[in-house]
Amino acid sequence: MKFLFQLLVLVSFVLISCSSDNTTNPSDPQAYTTANGIKGGMLYDKFWSTESGYDQTNPNIAKYNASGDFFRCKQCHAWDLLGTNGSYNGRGPKTNRPNVAGNNLRTFAQSSTPQALFDAIKTGSVTRRDISSDLSTYDPATNSTIGDQMPNYSQLLTDAQIWDIVKFLKAEAFDVSQLYDASYTGTYPTGKVTYSNHGKDGDATLGNTFYTTKCAACHGTDGKQVPDLDGTAGMTAGKFTRSKPNEVQHKVKFGQLGSIMIATPITLNEMKNLYKALADTVKFPN
Repeated sequence: MKFLFQLLVLVSFVLISCSSDNTTNPSDPQAYTTANGIKGGMLYDKFWSTESGYDQTNPNIAKYNASGDFFRCKQCHAWDLLGTNGSYNGRGPKTNRPNVAGNNLRTFAQSSTPQALFDAIKTGSVTRRDISSDLSTYDPATNSTIGDQMPNYSQLLTDAQIWDIVKFLKAEAFDVSQLYDASYTGTYPTGKVTYSNHGKDGDATLGNTFYTTKCAACHGTDGKQVPDLDGTAGMTAGKFTRSKPNEVQHKVKFGQLGSIMIATPITLNEMKNLYKALADTVKFPN
């Protein structure tokens, strides 16, 4: 009986260990293990950016720039990876941007193996939009089929770049539900979102220390030194974090592409602390 009890304990331990949320394991492809998830976050934002290491002599660069939102992962899946289920439930299509995806990419990424996620990005099981497709006639009301298709990333990205995106999705992207509370009302494309409890159980004192060390030199001690963040007049660091916490977490960790704001190493707890500090409207006013 003692032996049987010990055996059961051992089996239970193995099962628990196997079910833990590890980002890598011995069965993961080597290409995933060595992939760069930080670069993957940049690729998710705008894969053809200089910061991502994309070949700037690629002949399609002009087309990417002319129709940017039809190629950026973040346009269809959002900064929080939730698509129409999250912060982009009110981001309707326009002639220069497609509809937002209805699937929860975070759940899909966390429940998929690295190889399955790689295959889904590279080839998938649905019709992909060819790079030669004309996007100039896109109209969400009358001509949206091709524009709403996922780009054929096998034409646009190397395998190594796709593995970087996979690593980002599985190992580097934050679960935003740990950073703030959000209430989503209505339905896409006219839904609404309300944010609250920024930083949740974070430590504002530690967050202020992080801000002083990493952010204050550019944003100022009160977050007002760069007053027009996001191209919005009067959008200070505090206001931006409180009004768009879905976006700020990505920009802090992976950088604001095309600017002097580079990627910053930061953990989930550190991001909570930073959000908790920036929730203070006295120290970080609008």
